[in-house]
Amino acid sequence: MDISEFPLTWRWTQSSHAKLPDHILTELQPLDLQSVLLLTNNIPSVLVADFSRFVADNDDTTRQWLMQLDISSPRVIVVWRADLALSMPWTTFCQYWDDFCYPSSDNADIFLECGRLFLRWRHYEVFECDPEL
Repeated sequence: MDISEFPLTWRWTQSSHAKLPDHILTELQPLDLQSVLLLTNNIPSVLVADFSRFVADNDDTTRQWLMQLDISSPRVIVVWRADLALSMPWTTFCQYWDDFCYPSSDNADIFLECGRLFLRWRHYEVFECDPEL
C-alpha cells in the first residue's frame, strides 16, 4: 500500500487538517498487517514499571522534548492499531508529531526500527517514555 491509500492520509493532505510537504509524504511508509502483528504481538499493556510522562500541552515544547530523546534509530514505526501503522524518519515524527498524535481520539505506540517499543501517546495528551533510552 502506498501513502495515498492509507486510511489516515486525509490528516496530512487536507488543508482543513494539515498539508504536509510532498517530500515528507513520500517518507511515510505504511506497514502491512502481517508486519504490524509481528511487531505488536507481545507488547505489554504498561510500557515499563517506571516510565516517565510528558504532558504535551505546548506544541513547540513537545517538539523540543521529542528531539532531545536519545534515539539512535533513523526511523520509527507509529502504530495506532493493527491495520494502521507507518514507518517514518524520527525527525519527521518530531517535527510533525501533533499531526500524527491527535488528542481525544488517538492512542499510539511508537517503536524503534529494531522493534523495541519506547514511546506511547495517550489520547489525554500525554507521552509515556521508556527511561532506558
